Amino acid sequence: MSSTADEPSRDERPLPAERELLSERRLRWWHWRRLLRGRVRPLLAAGLAGVLLGVGGTAWQTQAGPFASDEVCWGALSRDDLAPMFREPEDVKAVEAPVLHGKRLDGPTGNCQLTNSDGDEWALTARVHRLDDRAGDDGTWADEFLSARLTPLGGGLLGMASDNRAWLAIPDGCLGRPGDLDGPTVVDIARGGWIGDLEPRTEERDWMARMVVKLVNKVSADLGCTGTIADPVERLPKAARYTRTEKPDALCGIKGLSLGKKRKPDYYPVITNGRGPVRTCDRGITGSQPKQRLMTVEDPRLAAIFGRMALDEGDRVSSDAGLGGIGPNLGVFRARCQTGTTVFLVQVNDSGMSADVRTLFPRYVEAEAARLGCGPLKLKLPQPGGSR
Repeated sequence: MSSTADEPSRDERPLPAERELLSERRLRWWHWRRLLRGRVRPLLAAGLAGVLLGVGGTAWQTQAGPFASDEVCWGALSRDDLAPMFREPEDVKAVEAPVLHGKRLDGPTGNCQLTNSDGDEWALTARVHRLDDRAGDDGTWADEFLSARLTPLGGGLLGMASDNRAWLAIPDGCLGRPGDLDGPTVVDIARGGWIGDLEPRTEERDWMARMVVKLVNKVSADLGCTGTIADPVERLPKAARYTRTEKPDALCGIKGLSLGKKRKPDYYPVITNGRGPVRTCDRGITGSQPKQRLMTVEDPRLAAIFGRMALDEGDRVSSDAGLGGIGPNLGVFRARCQTGTTVFLVQVNDSGMSADVRTLFPRYVEAEAARLGCGPLKLKLPQPGGSR
């Protein structure tokens, strides 16, 4: 039967008294179902869509108050996941830019920021991005995310974790193996400011490792990839600590490496613990930069982000097995080893250690190349201020 003009439509008929009372009791004045009633609905929907589009076509989404979700950071982390590190996980606010991936983008990209319940500062930032030396990932990113404080995740994973930093590459089977000049696409997370404490906090490191794996699994699934990465915590070695038993003729645990005349460095070293994509030896960690760093980047995918540095740094270092350069505060050499491209780096961030670069650099590269089976390498250093 057709309804008359005076007969209320199905949507306009009043609810039974008991049902209406229950609905009114459940829905506060700000609830989305109340706000979206009647003719206001299309107006709010259009306004909300405009806000989410954001600047430059990036949709930033804020999850707080009545719109808060049980999952944050692209739906990867539950409130239970946040509980070990946040005072009130149910009140943690999330601001997200969704993970975007397309032909015009240089790999997947996205961002998620979580704040403490008091909202005084960003407590955790997660990013999806491709490592690129043009973006400073060979310097500023490497300072923090390749620090000796980070523990390799092991199990063939290209990633590391500490109590306040973690990163993990999206598996090659998902996006394909990057080219020789391209860095991997990673998810990295930073929690608070950089910490150089003497004693690492193992429980927090394990939590960071679990979170970065959860994020990579969710991002990979959203990109249409199959398979998941298992919890890595059980296989993690002990976190690295300062070494106070270093011998003057075996600096950074490398036999035969010395400053000459049995001179000892001014600071104890922290050395990466466990086999992984890099082996880093840091001294005098203050802020995000150590006063001295000796680093071997063993994974070719990660070594790619140092290609420009090896070509552009200082004066040319000659060798039949690779290429590199040396300046007042940095020596870098890129060689072809059995496992692929490897990068050796000696860096100082203290003017009083500049002379140590020329002393340590050739000895370090030759010793590490021999350890990895890509030697013998004999470097010929140019005179300071020599030609390129």
